[in-house]
Formats: sequence, structure tokens, C-alpha cells
Amino acid sequence: KVTGLSGASHDLHSAIDQHEGDFLTSIITADPSIRKTLEVGGAYGLSTLFICGALIGREGAHHTIIDPHQRSVWDGVAINNLQQAGLEFFELVESPSEFALPRIAEATAGEFDLVLIDGWHTFDHTLVDCFYAIRLLRVGGLLVIDDANMRPVSRVIAFLANYPCLTKIGSVRQRPIKWYMRFLATIMSLPPGRRFWAKLLNHALFNRVFERKADMVAFKKVSEDERTWTWHDDRF
Repeated sequence: KVTGLSGASHDLHSAIDQHEGDFLTSIITADPSIRKTLEVGGAYGLSTLFICGALIGREGAHHTIIDPHQRSVWDGVAINNLQQAGLEFFELVESPSEFALPRIAEATAGEFDLVLIDGWHTFDHTLVDCFYAIRLLRVGGLLVIDDANMRPVSRVIAFLANYPCLTKIGSVRQRPIKWYMRFLATIMSLPPGRRFWAKLLNHALFNRVFERKADMVAFKKVSEDERTWTWHDDRF
């Protein structure tokens, strides 16, 4: 159960689990330079608590939540949780992400250390969120995407995995990977490598081998996005 700003009690759903929360905590704890963070999709605020909890004690820590329905659909549960926990270094932007992110990026591009994408999960909406998230992040910043096991989200992740400016640094899976699937992925990663199999196999089969049941995926922005205007991925 969770409690909203109205005082009403709600059944807890649409939230990250303990493993995903621990993953968020671990990547923030591992990088003391992470101070300015943002998430798309506040909902009941469990991811918010993990992020802000990991930032406690860091000078200049600030977290931005983009959630147009926080005080309506979600009854302000995320805000209430933060206030009850004594965490005050946050800002709520009650606007759809497709409108809020361009405004924020125009003013503060390259200034964020971590962005979590957990909003509307259609392919196009997730891709738009990630497009602006990459611009918000500094080089060395982290892009974290939740619900990576959903097909539209997993397709965005497969597309982003080919961006020269990004490198995958970790993921969380609910179920352990069976030994023979790990062996198959290892063998298929040898020359000619994953790109060869990506072109040969359909997306679903490729995903079963290399991106099995990932629930949350993290990328690091290793350089500025300097793709040419004709850059493309043959699989898409």
C-alpha cells in the first residue's frame, strides 16, 4: 500500500522491484560525480526514492521528475513519499515528456549525470524520450531505461545499442540466464560477431539470444553524438 497527498491509500503497482532499485543505487554509488538526475515517469515514486536516496549527502544534488499525471492519476504518491523521507532536492515538471524534454534540453543540454526513462512505452514515444535524454547527458553520464523486456522498449534499446556515442554498461533481469543460452551468446559474439547475426536473424530471435528478459538497461554516453546526417542501422 502507498499513500497519496490526499491521504488516500492505494494498492502498489507500476513500480520497479528491489533488484532494479538496487541496480540504480549501485550505479549511482559507483560514480560520486552523479549529482544532477532526471526521470521520465514518476508514478508511485519507488525509482525516485532509490535515486534520491543514493544522492543523499552529495553537494548540489538535484532530481527532476517529469510526470504530467503525478497529482491526478497517481494522487501525488511520489511527492508524498519524498516528503515523508525528508528528501527535498527535487523538482516536479507536470508536463508530457515530449514537451518538457525539449524545453529542458534547450536550457541545460549536457548538464545531467543520469536520466531514467520510464514513461509512455510505445516505440516512438520511448525513442523520443531517449533522443532528448542523450542531449541532456554530459559525456560520461548514464541513460537508464526501464521495462526493457517490453517489445517496443526492447526495440528502442536494440537501436540505441548501435549508437557510436553509447555503450551498454549493465542490465537487470528477473530470471537467471540458463547456462546454454550464455554459451550460445558467447559463441555468437565471436567473429563475425553480433552485427552479423543481427542482420541474419529476425529481431525476436536475436533478442532471445543477446537481450534475454532484461528488465532495466543502462548505457553510458562515451562521446558526443556526432553521427552524420545519413547515419542509419540496416536492421531498422
